[in-house]
Amino acid sequence: MFDLNDQQKETRAWAREFAEREVLPRAAEMDRSATYDRAVIEAMFKAGLMGLLVPEQYGGRGLSALEHATAVEELARCDASTALVMSIHSSLVAALIAEFASDEMKDAVLPGLASSKVGAFALTEEDPSVPTKADPAGDAFTANGTKMYITNGPVADLIVLFAVTGVTETERDGKVRQRDEVSALLVDADAAGLTCTQIDGKMGLTAAPVGRMVFRDVSIPASRLVGERGEGLRMAMSMLNVGRIGAAAMAVGIGQAALEAARSYATTRVTGGRPIAKFQAVQLMVAESATRLEAARALTYQAASAADRGEPISELAAMAKLFASETASFVASKALQVHGGSGLVRELHPVERYFRDARVMEIIEGTSEIQKLVVAGHELKG
Repeated sequence: MFDLNDQQKETRAWAREFAEREVLPRAAEMDRSATYDRAVIEAMFKAGLMGLLVPEQYGGRGLSALEHATAVEELARCDASTALVMSIHSSLVAALIAEFASDEMKDAVLPGLASSKVGAFALTEEDPSVPTKADPAGDAFTANGTKMYITNGPVADLIVLFAVTGVTETERDGKVRQRDEVSALLVDADAAGLTCTQIDGKMGLTAAPVGRMVFRDVSIPASRLVGERGEGLRMAMSMLNVGRIGAAAMAVGIGQAALEAARSYATTRVTGGRPIAKFQAVQLMVAESATRLEAARALTYQAASAADRGEPISELAAMAKLFASETASFVASKALQVHGGSGLVRELHPVERYFRDARVMEIIEGTSEIQKLVVAGHELKG
């Protein structure tokens, strides 16, 4: 078992108390209605959860990646949609601004991200063959294009947009090669020409606000360039490593909720005059679930700890996301099996929600196949 220090244990306990008080009572209805309760976001801002990775000098809590992971895990244990809202905001948007933005932008933006303004990370293109472009002209960029599957998009106040801002040329083996220059730009959600439509009908994480963003001649001041021009892709990849740790923590939280549900049902469901927990088949499913889940948690915490030490985390983050997401699906599937037919009924037990949410975790933040390619790239280097 991974050994947390006293402060990390306190953070985890604090996040659990918040999640059980503010999130759990709303989780089933949010899932049923596929609508996110804005009051939960406001409660997270008030508690300081949305600013966990924002440095204290800007009004945040300035906590470690490991403490952030424990908080995400506890939120996901109660509601994975809420954990996703918080994790994308903090580990992708706020962390990006804190690490790469100018001092002036940090002063202007980070206090809001810690206290009241929701962030979205607009990276995924609707059509990769037609990337979003932000053409520079004078002291502004003009953005055109469509981003897809943008978590927090429908409720965001600030958007980090990754767009092509030009073309760079490099010479290799006597040949001149061109590649798109990608930059990161900070956009206000109410900017003229920007529209966001919510994507409904999701199989899992149904309450998480996810949108399709269309940029039509959106003017973005050059002062809203995050970091250096042309460094957007590098910054995005760096943040995705951090985001994958958050995704792994989410998966661990979902798996923990499913395991707890299976244990509870197995000890109270009586058939043939005894609890089904007495049956070996049930014991084996619970035992394997608990073992895999503990391993997934340890790997996730190890990746977060490496990030806190400033070590390279690309491979560890991919391993954690891969193993934790597939573990969550395994544990949720076994929990559903333990519940039998009653587990299929939404109004009776939450395990069918855990099953749906866990399956989504194998796809978002990079599919399992992508994570394997990342790991293989490190293991077979050279």
